[in-house]
Amino acid sequence: MRAAQRGPMTTKPGSDGSGLFRVRLIGPRFAGQRLCLCWMCRSAENASRAPISAGRDDAEVTSSNQHRERSFMSVSPSTSSCNDFLICRQRQSDSYQLYRVDPEAAEVFVPVGAEASFDRSYAVAQVGGYLLQWSPLCDNDGVPGYRFALRTFDPQAADPLNGPLLQHGIWKKTKFWGYRDYYSDDPNEDEHLDLLPVASFVFSLIPAKGRGTFELWNFDPKPEEPGHADPLSEPYTGQGGFPLIRQGHALIPVGNYVLDRLPDGRDFRLWSFDPQKEMPLSLPAIQAGRWDEIDASHEIVAIGEHLLDWRPEDGRYRLWGFDPESPEVLIGPVREGWLPAKIGPGARLNGFQSRVPVDSSRAETPGTMDFMRSKIRHVVYYMLESRSFDNVCGWLCEKGEPNHVIGPAGDFDGANTDDYNWHGDRKVHVSQYKDGRLSDNWDLKALDQDPFHDTTDVLQQMFVDPADYWERATPDMGGFVLNNANDQVMETFSAEQLPVLNGLAARFAVSDRWFSSIPGGTDVNRAFSVTGSAFNRLGTWEGGNAYEYWPKSRHRQSIWKVLWSQGITDWKIYDAMLWKKHVFTYQLYLKGQIPTVDADPSHYIAGLDQFTQDAKDGKLPAFSYLEPIWYAPSGTTSYHPGTDPIPGERALNEIYEAISNGPGWEHTLLVVTFDKNGGVYDHVPPPYARKPWPNDCHDGFAYDLMGPRVPAIMVSPWIQEGTVVRAEGEVPFDSTSFAATLLDWFGVPRPQWGLGDRVAVAPTFETVLQAAQPRTTTPSFTPPYDKSFPQDG
Repeated sequence: MRAAQRGPMTTKPGSDGSGLFRVRLIGPRFAGQRLCLCWMCRSAENASRAPISAGRDDAEVTSSNQHRERSFMSVSPSTSSCNDFLICRQRQSDSYQLYRVDPEAAEVFVPVGAEASFDRSYAVAQVGGYLLQWSPLCDNDGVPGYRFALRTFDPQAADPLNGPLLQHGIWKKTKFWGYRDYYSDDPNEDEHLDLLPVASFVFSLIPAKGRGTFELWNFDPKPEEPGHADPLSEPYTGQGGFPLIRQGHALIPVGNYVLDRLPDGRDFRLWSFDPQKEMPLSLPAIQAGRWDEIDASHEIVAIGEHLLDWRPEDGRYRLWGFDPESPEVLIGPVREGWLPAKIGPGARLNGFQSRVPVDSSRAETPGTMDFMRSKIRHVVYYMLESRSFDNVCGWLCEKGEPNHVIGPAGDFDGANTDDYNWHGDRKVHVSQYKDGRLSDNWDLKALDQDPFHDTTDVLQQMFVDPADYWERATPDMGGFVLNNANDQVMETFSAEQLPVLNGLAARFAVSDRWFSSIPGGTDVNRAFSVTGSAFNRLGTWEGGNAYEYWPKSRHRQSIWKVLWSQGITDWKIYDAMLWKKHVFTYQLYLKGQIPTVDADPSHYIAGLDQFTQDAKDGKLPAFSYLEPIWYAPSGTTSYHPGTDPIPGERALNEIYEAISNGPGWEHTLLVVTFDKNGGVYDHVPPPYARKPWPNDCHDGFAYDLMGPRVPAIMVSPWIQEGTVVRAEGEVPFDSTSFAATLLDWFGVPRPQWGLGDRVAVAPTFETVLQAAQPRTTTPSFTPPYDKSFPQDG
């Protein structure tokens, strides 16, 4: 592991190396009982089977109102933005100490508060934003099982491990063992329950030399219903067996991955965690190797984005970065030295990441996430349909016209009549529909029919020869006319023809470097925006049995599940109409993930009319997701090609006016985007991108290429007029940038997102909020008109 750069750990100065206490690796977030809790490893010490109390009675269950007050975000300015903690418990006593971990500070490990006490027989693990605790096997009125407690974790409290109870109760042994009496030749295999939290899920693991038995459970803390609910109420997979993970392996979750340390302590594998797979630790392994500097005398624990490698015998440590693309996985070390004296041979360590606090030193600095979190209380996201940037925002301003540019400098990159595609031996140039004019004599339906936009089609539109994709060529954007056999895909709308969309872009902010997430259709691109991937699918499944029964199968989690697992319930989906008897977004991207929400969705879904009223009344939730009218006799509001965009302009204006005229305007950010280009021409070649999940590939497409540009418009009084925002660095914005920005704004630590690698590296757009004071004037817009929707209509 970089042996040429770093020598092996040495004994701490002044120590003779006596008192050596070798233990097997303890999992990073669940090693909390008297015995070693490593994956399928057992200490010789036996714990009592007597019932054990978690330390608090029913009267201390967190009240619903108290929890709801915490469910938005921690916006109280803090003097420290560090949110990584290390829990140090002792094997021989109930005492524990909490440490703040800051790799950039002079002292990496700083004690927080005084020592406190917690039952050493209990295991502890972070799941979502909570601390899950459970006992060894005990008798409960004649029924064997495990006591559990789910607590809120406040690192500033005097006794964080005994924080307010959210849920507590008893798991029967049969919940995890099923109808079988045993899985191994170990008569005490049920003495301790091995649980491994990953993202918003929890593995239960049963030790055996032969079969590595597992089951994946859906985590639902029921944050607004404190009491005796089971946070692992439903299995997400059936019980199965890992083909390559058995007794003696140590599993360490790190973000979207699980590091598998083999019994010798040196060899390792890295697995991709994919909850939609029958085998959630997805085959094949992402990396496999052997460390030169780590052996069985070392323990490893994950702390946020880092891995702590330490030796109990002398307290020597190294803190490593984590890179799943590196053959060695561990990068660095970023810090090394000796742990505090209390972290010795009898210590057991767990990492915990709390919600990211607002950094008071940056809360008044425009363009920072801390500024966004201190000024914005409501984020509204409105995703429209199937228009490229050139098609609807290409004429927003003339080339070379001055703008307030955030990010890489350069002229506004709009449409240009010099751009063209070939139709046979004839050039078809970019043009403006009806010369960019409005009239009562024609409709603004520039396209007679919906252009092709499946992945195979968009690859041809981008490359002409789709085989160039597999050669990693740069798209030349020359195949739109060829693919559609229709010159109309080169026509565009002027700013005069779409004055609301372009007016918001001009008077607030627009990005001319925002791409659809992949070349493809509606369902996959919308999936990227709220789940981080296309579920390893192409095409659409928005009808028939595939749509009807979609929620009954396993899927990767959505941003709503991530928020829910953190106790954030202040969100709502506002739909304009049912699609095939269901709310489209809920049906495809949320239903089946949160049992509490599925039991009564009415608290989290409402009509678009209710959004308008909520905005006017100042009652918007922290996060509002809006759907357009997909189709209607009076006109769709989605801007979809083949339909008239006038209803879409009117609906967008109504949404904007409801927000801007409401009492929450000063604290609201409206984000308007399009899911895909819809087969319509754009001239900017999309870049190659990070795969969302490392093993994703469908019909030869590896999800490693963005699709054509789409408009992305940001609206807030904290945005300077005429802003053009671009991402810094080589990675441009795509729809995963919205998910990343939203979760950062809520303060959810990135290692806890579990939404895949594309979201994990997506640039965020808090830089758009550059005004030191909110603007005092609010622009208004007049929607356009045409033959079907005349001025006096």
